[in-house]
Parts: sequence; structure tokens; C-alpha cells
Amino acid sequence: MTTGLSPVRFDAPLVNPSAPGLWGVTQWTDTSEPLRWLPSGVEIRPWNYGFEESFGVWAAAWDAAQSDLGPEDVKQAAERPEPLAAFAAITTWAADECDLMAPSRDEARTRAAQIHRLREPIAVEAEFAARMLDDADTPTAVADLVAAVGALDEALAATNTVGFIHARPGLISVAAEKNQLVRTGVGWQTPSGHRWVFGGGYIDALGDKLVATSQPFGWRGEVALRTGEDLPLNRFHAIAERSLVIGYEALLGAVEIEEESP
Repeated sequence: MTTGLSPVRFDAPLVNPSAPGLWGVTQWTDTSEPLRWLPSGVEIRPWNYGFEESFGVWAAAWDAAQSDLGPEDVKQAAERPEPLAAFAAITTWAADECDLMAPSRDEARTRAAQIHRLREPIAVEAEFAARMLDDADTPTAVADLVAAVGALDEALAATNTVGFIHARPGLISVAAEKNQLVRTGVGWQTPSGHRWVFGGGYIDALGDKLVATSQPFGWRGEVALRTGEDLPLNRFHAIAERSLVIGYEALLGAVEIEEESP
């Protein structure tokens, strides 16, 4: 009788996240200090959006007397816009477990850290998408992707700022086919120069909706790796976790594509 040899074991090398998505466009503030924003989130005060009523074009004659001026000629600031509701903090985690042997413990730590590294950006994108849709209320219906980009281009042009258009990755091929995708050194832009943000967390969360925001800002703590032992069961547990928050100054537009797309 012959005994079969056990297969050779090969540990797959740890891979890097494939796409920057929301993670890559966010302006992060990393901190090891106490997370003061954790209980109540972060409220972002607007400085660039919502001031339409505080601007105008002088329409009266240059030589008009004060008595000739009406209420519409008064140069007066409107009330400052209220900030959006505070952006809530998110805590992400990943876990692995094994026996109590030293090599197994090292493996559990590595696995927990790698799982967290790959899955955290996707989970955060899904949470971020839900918040964007809450702020967007009812997206404007459009016929196709070109109409969607056109509508958001106009919404962003009205603010005279560069925007970030969030969409699911399935629309990358559609955007490329319709010449709505310009490759840059850091990702993709629309033909008018706004930044595409394609993320795996947007697949189900956004569907055929596209949302334009101002620059995303983020605050995050360090990834903590915690371990514990369950001696009666001969188990070693490793958990990687982190708390963070991502927000924006303004939501600038949202559309939904009516026709089917990949």
C-alpha cells in the first residue's frame, strides 16, 4: 500500500488594495490623540458653498442718488448657511482565531490585519454612500451616463469649484465607451476636470445613482490590534479595528440613470 504525500503548502502573498476609491481622494487627518470626534462626530462649517444670497451684481445707475435706490439695490449679506448634520464616526473591525501555538498566533495577527486592510475601505464607502443619499433626498432622473455627467457638470460649474463624482465601478466601462473618462496620474476625471470616485462599496449602495460632493475630509485613528486567549478552548483571538469619520462641506448634486447599464 502506498501512502499519498500531503500537498505542498503555499502562503499567498499579502496584496495591496486594488483601487484608491474614496480612501484615495479623502484629505485625511491622522491622529494618535484621543478621538474627540468619536461620541458626536464632526460638523463641517461651510466657507465655500451656500452663499448665493450674499452675492449680487450691481444693477443701479452709477450716478444714482440714494433716493433712487430700492430694497433690491442694498448690498447686504444673507444669513450664513447652516452646516450639514454632523458626520458620525465609524468603527471597522476584522478578526481571526487559531490555537495557542506561537506560530499560529503570529498568523492570526497577520490575517486580522490584512482582512481589515482590504475590507475597511469598502465598508466605509458603503456607509458614506448612505449618508450622501440622505443628504441628496431625491436624485434627478436622467436618460444615460452622458446626461448624468452633463447634469452634474452644470451643478458643479454653478459653484465654480472642482467636485468629486461618486459612482459604482460598473460604470467605468460605460464612461470610457462614452468618452467621459480621462485618465490622470491619480485616477480618473470627467472631460471637464471633476474627479471620478469609483468604489467597491458603492456597488449596491449607489446602484445607478451618481452623487457629486465637495472635497471629502477624513479623521482617523491608528489601527489597533488586540488579542485575547480562551484557555479552556485552546483558542487565540486577534482583532484589528479602527475608528474614523469622513464628511464633506456640501453635497452638490445627485442624479439617477434610468436606462440599464452594466
